[in-house]
Amino acid sequence: MSEKVKALLNGKGGNYIFPFFWQHGETEEVLRTYMRVIHEANIGAVCVESRPHPDFCGEQWWHDMDIILEEAKKYGMKVWILDDSHFPTGYANGAMKDQPLELYRQSITCRQYKGICGETITIPKADLETAEPFEPNMMEKMMTHNSADGATKQFADDRMLGVYAIRQDGADGFTNKENRIDLSGMVTEEGVTFQVPEGNWKIYVTQLTRNRGPHRDYINMMDKASCQVQIEAVYEPHWAHYKEEFGKTIAGFFSDEPELGNGHLYDHDNGLGCSPTMDYPWSRELEVRLKEELGEDFAGQLALLWEQDADAEKTASVRYAYMDQVSRLVEEDFSRPIGEWCRAHGVQYIGHLIEDNNHASKTGSSLGHFFRGLAGQDMAGIDDIGGQVMPGQEDGDLNMPPFRSRNGSFYHYGLGKLGSSAAAIEPLKNGDSMCEIFGAYGWAEGVRLEKYLLDHFMVRGINHFVPHAFSGKDYPDPDCPPHFYARGNNPEFPYFAELMKYGNRMCDLLSGGRHIASVAVLYDGEADWSGEHMPMQKVCRELLGSQIDLDIVSLDMLCDLSAYNGACDGNTLQINGETFGGLVIPYVKQIPARLADVLTQMDGLPVFFVDAMPDQVIGQEEKAVRLPKSCVQVPLANLSETLKAHGMYEVEAVPAYKYLSVYHYEKDRQIFMLLNESAEQRFAGNVYLPIGEDVVYYDAKW
Repeated sequence: MSEKVKALLNGKGGNYIFPFFWQHGETEEVLRTYMRVIHEANIGAVCVESRPHPDFCGEQWWHDMDIILEEAKKYGMKVWILDDSHFPTGYANGAMKDQPLELYRQSITCRQYKGICGETITIPKADLETAEPFEPNMMEKMMTHNSADGATKQFADDRMLGVYAIRQDGADGFTNKENRIDLSGMVTEEGVTFQVPEGNWKIYVTQLTRNRGPHRDYINMMDKASCQVQIEAVYEPHWAHYKEEFGKTIAGFFSDEPELGNGHLYDHDNGLGCSPTMDYPWSRELEVRLKEELGEDFAGQLALLWEQDADAEKTASVRYAYMDQVSRLVEEDFSRPIGEWCRAHGVQYIGHLIEDNNHASKTGSSLGHFFRGLAGQDMAGIDDIGGQVMPGQEDGDLNMPPFRSRNGSFYHYGLGKLGSSAAAIEPLKNGDSMCEIFGAYGWAEGVRLEKYLLDHFMVRGINHFVPHAFSGKDYPDPDCPPHFYARGNNPEFPYFAELMKYGNRMCDLLSGGRHIASVAVLYDGEADWSGEHMPMQKVCRELLGSQIDLDIVSLDMLCDLSAYNGACDGNTLQINGETFGGLVIPYVKQIPARLADVLTQMDGLPVFFVDAMPDQVIGQEEKAVRLPKSCVQVPLANLSETLKAHGMYEVEAVPAYKYLSVYHYEKDRQIFMLLNESAEQRFAGNVYLPIGEDVVYYDAKW
């Protein structure tokens, strides 16, 4: 029997659960009672959520934190701290009001004017200099409490970035510079007048503004000096008050859904080219990089962020360049500096961004790239709230106001694997992943559903959880229930405490070792930027339903294997201690040149393009796709069968059963977690495991 299982049977194990403990300025008695109750619920840590507190980083906050830390030390608990006074992270506790204008968020917008041969297009100077106004939607009007200025603060520094006339027909101006005219030299005090020559033309006026988005008084995630305001306003005051507890009682800080902040709140349909009125995030650093990458006429080329009908290759190239630099700046200016500050002060940095419905690869409420957005964090964080994962709802594509929609396939087959993959493959994460869980499911959720959710994410490799939430407010608190103690009014709380004991045992079992997976699946973020592609969860679903385990890997990892303790020997791919028999790439019409280059360097590694080979390579002179013979095309319906024929599998269910989920983990012994995820069916058959030793069955409920 495993030594770890023996220890768990004797009640010895670590803590992997740290629920949100919401602060509203409750009395000392309530704070002490809740810390005791949480401890008695078999939980060894809390994440103190500051969002509802009336005096974050003020005297009452320090008073309340003193009490919480005192109680934590009494019970041997750890304390995490949510890193802002408003949701989402980036408000910097209101410190932006004292900062220079250039540190505020900024957007790029585009006005468009059509004309055909012989017509005259006249644009007043005011329309050249000022972006179209932002109209808050219903949710933004409802949620103005999230920020003092929110979507109402007005700035007076709008400016024109560029004004270009671009031919639309024939040899269009996006691919032929002769048909792209810079009109900036023609602007007068009245504006600009353009006599349309032969063909169909558009004038694109790209403009910069700070008067877009619902959170204008937040830091700019693509500006290093702006991001430093977050550290100075939140992190350093906590260090000043509690430095002797850093790395002891205080475990670290939690960033909750940091965002680029353009567009409308929680709009998941805000991808590139989605609307002519859309704005996209901007910064002075981004402007410098895009000028270097795209050339002096970059402002004209950026019109392709909005254009629907232009040359597909040129559109993909510009959009890829834009999003690549946006997400790199997020990593360099926001994620990594905060993580480095935390580790230099003896604590960890964790949290999550918005991943909803593959939104992690977009701007708006997310950060443009899942792996880059979390690059500086010590755990790979994800979030499951409000019915996103539900038994039997893996096919459900539902409308769920206010969160717009639910892509059941993503939540069931993509979300958990994103988190556990980053944990397994990024050296900084040390195998640690985290899921914020249970929140906003409502009072009907119950312990039975909560156990299902824990199992669902653990079998995908998640090994830390932040239950949402303990609220000290008078019962019933209407804010995103369920609440686990609820001032003693939750009748299921004793059973919740038993569930936490189970969760800690399982997470202890699935930590400190190594995940075993058969294949790597390429992250689809860059594909999403470029245009037509297959969402990665379709591939994950096919493989996981055939018990072929996987990790999702990013293009950055493949292009810099040494930074991830990796190598490719021509037959297998090794990344941070894991060995993959092959690489699976979901269909993408156009691939970036760096992907084509790295696949050529990995000649001999089996690479499976799902459904079709790419049509073009973007970002290089030669557009034709030239890949080694080890890259082959496989229909999605035949993918599992093909991988098994190549020996890329470990577990086999007979008869085949698509609801059997399996997770293989290696510690002092081989560990397999098997879970039937069907809401209705039982599995009757055999499961074959790749081990030649006696098997011990361990039920962690006891």
